[in-house]
Amino acid sequence: MASSPFIRLRLRVMMFLQFFVWATWMVPIAAYGPQALGLDGAQMGWIFSCTAIAAMISPLFVGYVADRWFATERILCLLHLLGGGLMIAAGLQTSFWPFFGLLLASTLCYMPTLALANSLTFANIDDANTFSWIAVFGTIGWIVSGWIVGLAIGETNATFFTLAGGIEIALGLYCLTLPHTPPKGKEAGGDVLGLNALRLLKDPSFSLFVVSAFLISIPAVQYFVQATLFLAETDRPAPATLMTLCQFSEIFVMATLPLFIARFGLERVLAIGMGMWAIRYLAFSTLNFPLVILALLVHGFCYCFVYVGSFIYVDTKVPQELRASAQSFISFLMLGVGWFLGSHVAGFVSDLYPPQVQITTTVQGSSETTTVPMPAWPKLVELLDTDDDGLITTFDLDAIDPEAKEFQDKFAEVAGNPPAYNFAELDMALQDLDTHAPVLDKGDVAAVVASQMRISKEAYTAACVRPWHSIWQWPALFAGVVCVIFSMTLGGSKPSEDGTDAETESENSGDPADEPSPSENDET
Repeated sequence: MASSPFIRLRLRVMMFLQFFVWATWMVPIAAYGPQALGLDGAQMGWIFSCTAIAAMISPLFVGYVADRWFATERILCLLHLLGGGLMIAAGLQTSFWPFFGLLLASTLCYMPTLALANSLTFANIDDANTFSWIAVFGTIGWIVSGWIVGLAIGETNATFFTLAGGIEIALGLYCLTLPHTPPKGKEAGGDVLGLNALRLLKDPSFSLFVVSAFLISIPAVQYFVQATLFLAETDRPAPATLMTLCQFSEIFVMATLPLFIARFGLERVLAIGMGMWAIRYLAFSTLNFPLVILALLVHGFCYCFVYVGSFIYVDTKVPQELRASAQSFISFLMLGVGWFLGSHVAGFVSDLYPPQVQITTTVQGSSETTTVPMPAWPKLVELLDTDDDGLITTFDLDAIDPEAKEFQDKFAEVAGNPPAYNFAELDMALQDLDTHAPVLDKGDVAAVVASQMRISKEAYTAACVRPWHSIWQWPALFAGVVCVIFSMTLGGSKPSEDGTDAETESENSGDPADEPSPSENDET
């Protein structure tokens, strides 16, 4: 059927809303979990693994259920209605397991809609090459969401869950107005996990590419897990809005990617992308604001060169009959298994470097500064809030007997065994935090009475900052090692006239590649 301008407009609206929904919760949740719910690194690893779990399961649902038995616009409607309701419910939770369970259920509904939205679009346009002009509205939706959340809502306000869920419900109803796209029937399904592509691993160069693409996806996830929290803790303005710089960069690089491939060759583009992940993390580790902005702006080179470049590499390297399986296989590894492992590695690294407060003591006329790691707010409240008013005050501390066995047992659970600090150090850190200048600048009233300590949740989370310099060095090292290993195998191959490496081109002579639209695999 011929696609009219009106149909293309409706498809653009669908893409805009599709990625608006995702960005509305995906970006701010990195700060919301630790700062609003007091989640630790391990728990945040599970929160971000929701996307990976859903990405590994959704191909099975799409391939064997949705595409085979249901009209695309109707299954999109059902999934979005369910996912939106679950997202709103997730935002109402204040403890980890109910929050994680509802978010996972919502994500399981949402992730299949990415492939289904692409499928519906391709079925209703005449020329597949025009897909990118529709898909780019998804990136625009991501940007608009970041501006709304960053400037109007805030990263620690659960209202963004309501916004995401409400827009997703509206999107579900809107899908019923889209062109009817009947199911594919028995022809749907096939090798949805790409296991047929395993035979390609006999080729050493392809095996190295697969291993490198999988490994680089692990440190890459740390950006998604921690960048928003990093910006929030280091007191940068409107973190969710700042993060949209990445999408502007992505649009530019996506448009110019063919030029880079033609100039450097595809394998070198992949190597440059891997190296850029290491460079951006080192820039983050400086804590220098101009360099942090630069690290955000190179996102397009990091993401497009590695992820989109990997999909193009598969399309040019793999024989025609195995390309679909190979694309499914590399997606499963990078966006499924790699994202899952990366989320938990990021959480582990975060827990290695808990938030800290510096305290200064004076002994015999000389001052000494000590860095005290601080527990998450919920754990601190459980330990010290004796009157259950949600605040830590002088009266709470005075009511505690630090020598009592029951308190010592609770303190060991918070401070570790052996403890990272003692009760006196914690007391001093809280006293110092009560008059912490950044807290006062944010409007906290330090004390009702000048001599009395009074710490709120907002004041505590604002003053406790992780040692980000050390945190970002770990993924920088990981990405740098992967880049070096992959680059050592490039040899002397040169790019051909069409941008593919000469070696790759010779291996596929007589089998022209149908280059996919980069946006088709765009995760933003």
